[in-house]
Amino acid sequence: METTKGLIECDYLVIGAGPWANSFWDMLDLPDRIDITDNDGEVHRNVKMWTYWSLQEGTLGVKPSYGMDNDGKMPPVIHVDTDAPLYSSEDGSLITEKMWGIYYKPDFHFKGIQGGATPNLVDKEDVSVDPYGIDSPDFIVGPEFAHTWTSALAHCQKRYEDKYYRYRKEPSGGLGAFTPDNFPIFDAMRQNCYMIADSSHGYKMIGVGKLVAKEIMGEKQSLLRPFRFDRYDKGELLPESNSPFPWS
Repeated sequence: METTKGLIECDYLVIGAGPWANSFWDMLDLPDRIDITDNDGEVHRNVKMWTYWSLQEGTLGVKPSYGMDNDGKMPPVIHVDTDAPLYSSEDGSLITEKMWGIYYKPDFHFKGIQGGATPNLVDKEDVSVDPYGIDSPDFIVGPEFAHTWTSALAHCQKRYEDKYYRYRKEPSGGLGAFTPDNFPIFDAMRQNCYMIADSSHGYKMIGVGKLVAKEIMGEKQSLLRPFRFDRYDKGELLPESNSPFPWS
């Protein structure tokens, strides 16, 4: 493999690069568009292999302890999808009557209540992943996200009704690279290259490492079978979600 540090030889390569999956896909000379057979047997031609979504995330500047449960313990990540009308916690105006979703949690690393809302589809043919995250001027959230997210917090829990002004106006956001059905691909794409293409952030796939290692050593893993690349050709697609989040 050729790198900025020169040539590195290896017997087997495992790629788990999150939003950079498309870049490695191109390096392996894999198709940027594919034909997909759906679960009814209909073939959809020339479908784009990778699509990018701009992640919408931010932090409410209150102490993380403010989000603890009634026993003072760490709650689970709260994820809400709903078609209930969303009204502004600032002025009561209607924000949306369409389905919307948010997630949030106390986060001591971010020193507040951190979370996000439904991502935005990036409607561009050529997308630059680098510079990534807050270093990119193109894919960071703005006032519209802050208004929607803080209002959604207030909709979900009364304790946040008057806390919109505590939103931290700082760069936040990022990109996710998504497959045609928004589910991961776990498969050997070349003779000695295995891809963990998770459709978003690669580090979240650390849980499949043991399964992938066993498969590389010759033990086929039934839990990984639904995520093979050939599902698009065989019409064995995973169920389509009704959630506004592409990864749900």
